[in-house]
Amino acid sequence: MTKWKIILLVCLTSCVFPKDPENSFEEARRNELLVGVVENPPFTMVEDSTFSGSEVEMLQKFATKEGLKVSFREGSESKLVKQLEEFEIHVVIGGITKKTIWKKKAGMTVPYDKEHVYLIPKGENRLLKHLEDFIFQQKKQQP
Repeated sequence: MTKWKIILLVCLTSCVFPKDPENSFEEARRNELLVGVVENPPFTMVEDSTFSGSEVEMLQKFATKEGLKVSFREGSESKLVKQLEEFEIHVVIGGITKKTIWKKKAGMTVPYDKEHVYLIPKGENRLLKHLEDFIFQQKKQQP
């Protein structure tokens, strides 16, 4: 019986959940949260290098809650998803729906409303957990 307890203890202490193989969340903490923005009003708007819209505001609130600096950069969906795959950015926003064509190449959060999601690099579960915890918190606060 003691042998099984030792094996269980070793297994439990070696598991760190959620994992972030590329350390996206820790990198965002050390440097800044890099957010790719696909212009898609009213979710995301870009004018004279100024980013606005409901999703920009939500990501700024998330960053503030987590104590992160945030940096936005504009691009096309295909360019930004490629950057996600290469772990050059942490999140892509732009009114993306849960039925997106990018779900094979990128991870997705739960919808923050009934259909819209944020894209993150596949496998970056710690970042995903923090974002989804924030989304669930926001949903609870809505009337």
